[in-house]
Amino acid sequence: MSPVTAPAVVGRGVLADHLAERFAAGEAGHRTAQGAAQGMALGAAHGAAPATTVLVAELDGIGDFQDTVVDCLVTGGPLLFVGTWRSLAYLGPMWVPGSQGCCPNCLVTRTANSPFGPDLVGDDFAESWSHGPEVRVWGPGVLRLVEHHVRACLARRRPDPGGRVVVVDGATGTVEEQTLLADSACPSCGVLRGDTAPALTPRDVPLTKITPSVLRTREVDQETVRRDYLYPGLGLFKELRQDLQSPFGACSVELPARWGRREPAIGRAADYRTSRTIAVLEGLERYAGLHRGGAAPPVRARYADIADRALYPPDLGTHPEESYRSEGFRYRPFDPDTEVDWVWAYSFRRDDRVLVPERAAFWGPRHDDEVSFFYDTSNGCALGNSVEEAVLHGLRELAERDAFLLTWYRELDLPEVSMEGADRTLDHLLAKARLFTGFGFRCFDATMEYGIPALVLTAENEDAAGPRIFAGCGSHPDPVQAVAGGLQELVGTILATRDAYERRRPEALRMLDDPYLIRRMEDHSTVGALPEARERFSFLLDRDDGGQGPGPVPLARVPKTLRSDAPDLRADLFTAVSGILDRGLDVLVVDQTMPELGRNRLSCVRVLVPGLIPMTFGHRNRRTRGLPRLTEGTGLPYRSRLAPEREIGSVPHPFP
Repeated sequence: MSPVTAPAVVGRGVLADHLAERFAAGEAGHRTAQGAAQGMALGAAHGAAPATTVLVAELDGIGDFQDTVVDCLVTGGPLLFVGTWRSLAYLGPMWVPGSQGCCPNCLVTRTANSPFGPDLVGDDFAESWSHGPEVRVWGPGVLRLVEHHVRACLARRRPDPGGRVVVVDGATGTVEEQTLLADSACPSCGVLRGDTAPALTPRDVPLTKITPSVLRTREVDQETVRRDYLYPGLGLFKELRQDLQSPFGACSVELPARWGRREPAIGRAADYRTSRTIAVLEGLERYAGLHRGGAAPPVRARYADIADRALYPPDLGTHPEESYRSEGFRYRPFDPDTEVDWVWAYSFRRDDRVLVPERAAFWGPRHDDEVSFFYDTSNGCALGNSVEEAVLHGLRELAERDAFLLTWYRELDLPEVSMEGADRTLDHLLAKARLFTGFGFRCFDATMEYGIPALVLTAENEDAAGPRIFAGCGSHPDPVQAVAGGLQELVGTILATRDAYERRRPEALRMLDDPYLIRRMEDHSTVGALPEARERFSFLLDRDDGGQGPGPVPLARVPKTLRSDAPDLRADLFTAVSGILDRGLDVLVVDQTMPELGRNRLSCVRVLVPGLIPMTFGHRNRRTRGLPRLTEGTGLPYRSRLAPEREIGSVPHPFP
């Protein structure tokens, strides 16, 4: 066996000095200020295995030691990272280039833009300033504690695929072992998987539903979710918030994105434990859509050169010309000769692969001046235990938003639905919603021509002192579950808007007069909630039949497409997809699954149905062109009450 060269300590400051001195006292260790080439050359000269490099660096200063990382990449020598931030020391990961595991950059990414690491976008918050390594205030006891655990890490020498990192808090003297998820988008250690066209589950593998009415094939283990994703420090999600004012269990987590923008995710359920898991899973869906980690490089091409195997981007809906002409608008009109990135999707209509714009498949911002033809959100992104399960839930979301926007922009005359008496659990939820909010709720059948049940919900309160009215939507093959889901979302919006209503009312009145001031998601529901905006809902709420028309339809009579007769989830998926294909549309699926999700057998997809109306936020960002169902009402099952002189999309939607 080749002898192992003593570790080379690379770094500056009190901790680096201490480790170098201690290793030198007992071994032929050595120290360099910037690189590890000296130690590696010594080892190579004597035929020894490459020395382990101990890199000691502030988390926001690792870039100063890029040469050290490159040397390890070239020689294959192991590197133990000792990262410091404020009172914290992160001992690990142990990284061997080319092996499965995490590298120092992964740790920086996981801690960035949080109290546990640096602000990578340079916000000027005083609490984000680091202590310089030369003024570290740790006493000798903490230094010896760090040294002890560094020696234990070096004794293992092998990289840990599980990503274990020892976290020492110098202020409290506590030591904790945490899991570091490898960052699949990491330029140093990220491993590219196949392309983004999904692989469907083999037909001989059953996708058995938990129960005939539940569109899931297994319950994700709650403890696994907590252990792998939700914990302070290195967790993908650092903190859980519980809404104690909600009539049901509601939790939220926040994803600190690498460009500094925080992305919230909310879970709602009958109890807090379940809603916690739902919130984390919702956050994982956001994470996959934002980052494109582990995916193969996109195809760079002009549409004119790949038209025979690519989606025509305007079929997804584009902005009004006035938006493209407005100063500072970030999106460009489609030009078939513009070169952009494309990724592969699976087309159910073609039963083959098709290229879609990368900006339509992944919605996270890019900072490389990539051209985008339109604004986008996470619309149609969904998580599941298989690709098929995720696709089904992605279609539910598309149907929900499509039904709501068609109803609002075309002022559709929807039949009212009576919710009471259809289901005991729903009756209980409805009673709690009324009790906690003081609002009265109404329901309307907005199921579109492709057959996935969708129901628009409204909430109204005639108290002129506060918010007056809200609207939302739910979609599910079972109309009862569609209403329950939409009701939970709507109640959450009411409570959130009510808390900020008085403060935001003057701003909302200005947005009511000038819709182009509406820029954020919450602006839409805030403006819609104004008593002064009540007349915008009259097409739906105020019937002009003198009370002589048909009464509300019982919810039990709204057609359901839930295949409770079939145990395999594919039957429900086939029903949903067939309804869309039968109307001449297509279902396109992009696989967004990242290794961070795949470790727990989770799949994430982006579902695109060209022709359905995409949800957007910010009035200037509305996408109302190139969509015949919207502009002409092609194939819609409901009469439009929109006045002929009114421009479609001129009134901002109130979707929460």
